[in-house]
Amino acid sequence: MSRAIAPLLALIFLTDPATADTVVGNRVFLDFAFEPSVKELAAAKRWGREYFAKADAAGRPVTVRVARTNSTSLLSLESVAICDRVKACPLLVFRDFAARPVLNTTAFQNVVIEYRNNETYLSYRLWDTVNDCRISNVGKALCRKTKAK
Repeated sequence: MSRAIAPLLALIFLTDPATADTVVGNRVFLDFAFEPSVKELAAAKRWGREYFAKADAAGRPVTVRVARTNSTSLLSLESVAICDRVKACPLLVFRDFAARPVLNTTAFQNVVIEYRNNETYLSYRLWDTVNDCRISNVGKALCRKTKAK
């Protein structure tokens, strides 16, 4: 019995990191459905240090929720102490964990990754504003805001 299961487990753990998303054309609608890996948690604590400190000072825990697609990882930091009903919760977007996040913003978990030509864009809506950010081939995201339709 265990001989039959071992190859299956090896196959599961050797595949790419799991993604929970919905693909529509060149758009990927992300679900923040994962617990962070050790590397993701370390990056969240390093680059979201001020959020963790604020939550710790308030005596509230921080929950890190993760969405992944291809080479992009999005870390949503959630806590009563750091989330706001207007500005939402902190969001860190990584293309490479060895570098700083390409985007450090606040957002609700309504994030779309869109592939246009050879570039990757992240779009998120915060109330009546849509933020469209290029996150590929940049050290820091290049964003523009537009009014929601």
